Amino acid sequence: MTDFFLKNLISIQHTFGIGTKRSFTIAKTLFEKNLLNCSIKTAGIDLFSDKINLKIANFDYKNAENIIVDSKKRNIKIITYFDEEFPSLLKEIPIPPILIFVKGKLPDFEKLPAITIVGPREPSAFGKKAAFSLGFRLARAGMIVVSGGALGVDSAAHKGAISAEGITVCVLGCGIDSDYLSETKPLREKITNKGCLISEYPPLTPATKFTFPIRNRILSGLSLGSVIVEAGEKSGALITARHALDQGRDVFVIPGNPTQKEYKGSNSLLRDGAKPLIDTLDIFNEYLSSYCDVLDIEKAFSKIENKDKTKENKKIQKNIKETLSKEAKIVYNYLDIPMFCIDDLSGCGLSADLILSALTELELENLITPIPGGKYKVL
Repeated sequence: MTDFFLKNLISIQHTFGIGTKRSFTIAKTLFEKNLLNCSIKTAGIDLFSDKINLKIANFDYKNAENIIVDSKKRNIKIITYFDEEFPSLLKEIPIPPILIFVKGKLPDFEKLPAITIVGPREPSAFGKKAAFSLGFRLARAGMIVVSGGALGVDSAAHKGAISAEGITVCVLGCGIDSDYLSETKPLREKITNKGCLISEYPPLTPATKFTFPIRNRILSGLSLGSVIVEAGEKSGALITARHALDQGRDVFVIPGNPTQKEYKGSNSLLRDGAKPLIDTLDIFNEYLSSYCDVLDIEKAFSKIENKDKTKENKKIQKNIKETLSKEAKIVYNYLDIPMFCIDDLSGCGLSADLILSALTELELENLITPIPGGKYKVL
C-alpha cells in the first residue's frame, strides 16, 4: 500500500462523506481501475460526472497526510476495505467503510464468532446485569463481544468480557482519541489490552448526533448477530437492530414487560420476528454447529474460583447474601432444591421480570449458575 493509496481513501471520505454509498462506490471504482496508487487529481480519469471529478481535483492531500502521521504517533493503525485483514463480514454489508482506524489488536473475525450487545445508557438494574452476564458468558466461551463503549449496557457488556479474560471490541461514534466520555476512558484502555477500539473517523473527530447512527452499521456488521438488551420506542439500539436485519444478521431480544416503556422497542422487534433471548444458551445453540472447534460452552458456565477455595467462597457468599436486593433474597430463600428451573419459582410471589432480574443478580454473586436445559444449580 503506497502513501497515495491511503491519502486518496482519506480524501474520498473527507470529500464525499464518511459512511456514504458515494464514497464507497468511488473508492471501489478507483481501486478496480488501479488508480488509488497515484495522484488521482491529475490522472485524467473519465469515470465520474464533472461535478465529482472537480471535487477529486480539489483533494486536500495535506489534510490526509496529517491524519496518517497523527495516527502513527497515536499507535492507531489504518486498515482499508482492500486489505486482507479487513473483516470479511464487514465487507458484506450494503455500505462498508472504506477504511477503519484501529487501536489495539484486531481479533481474528474469520475464526472467532462475534456477537454485538447494545442497549440504553441508562438501563434498568436487570438490563445492566444481563449485559454483564452475557458479555462474560459469551467471551468465556470464546466469542468476540462487540459493543459501543457508552455508559450503561455497552460498558457492562465490555466489562463482562474483560472479567472473563476474553476478547472485546469497542466501535466508537467518534475518533479513537477524542475527549468523548472521559468517564469510560479507563475502560477503553482496558479494551485495547483485550481486543481493540475501532472507528471510521480520524483520531480526534468529536462525537455528534450524526456520527453514532452512521457508526451503528459497523456495530452490527462485525457480528453474526446483535443482542438488544433493552430498547424504548426511540433508541439507538433499534438502529443497530435495523442495520442487522438489513445485513441479513440475527437479532436477539431479551423480552420485557410490555407495560414498561423501556421494552416497547424491544417487544416490537420480537413481534416482527426477532429471536427471543431467554438464556445465553439460545445464542450458543445458534452457532455451535458452525464453530464447535472454537467454542467452549462448558467453560462459559463453569466457576472461575479454584476448588481449593471452596470453604472461603462459602464464607464470602454468606456475607454477600446480606447485600442482595429484596427480590434476590426472596428467590434465594425460596429455593429448597439443589437444581431448579424458572417455573419452579412461580410460587415465590414475584412477577416473571422480577424473577429474571433476581436470577441474574444471584448468578453474578456466584450463588447460582446456569446449566444446560434452561435450568440453574444452587452453589
